[in-house]
Amino acid sequence: MSTALQVALFAASVAVVVFVAFLIPVFIGLRKYAARATRELEELKSEVKLLVHDSRSTLLNVNNLTSRAHRQLDEVDKVVRSAREWSERAGRIVAQVGDVVEAPIFTGARVVSIVYKGLSRIFDVLTKKEHQPTLKESESPAPDSSVPEAGD
Repeated sequence: MSTALQVALFAASVAVVVFVAFLIPVFIGLRKYAARATRELEELKSEVKLLVHDSRSTLLNVNNLTSRAHRQLDEVDKVVRSAREWSERAGRIVAQVGDVVEAPIFTGARVVSIVYKGLSRIFDVLTKKEHQPTLKESESPAPDSSVPEAGD
């Protein structure tokens, strides 16, 4: 074999030894990192399981609350509809009663007003006749000094 070939083979063997010498600690470190990562993932997995369980229970509670809220809103909607219907009925009844009662009340009020005015005029006329002096009393002349009497 030639020396160049021997040198090349020797350099290649040294390179492989150096490469393996560096790779062995790197692989050992990688193995340690992988083992640590595996342990942390296992711990994280148990914590995630707890979080998932808590999240599921929270979602179930939220779903229960929303279904209760929907039921209560449906009940409130029924009550509002019922109140609206009763209000409309009451409005119709008030309108009908107003139509039936309003005309007679206004007519009665007009009749009472006319009767009151008539009675008050009659009362006024009667009271004026009683207070008016009679014609004889009002016609008697008062003694006046400016008019001479016939006997003087």
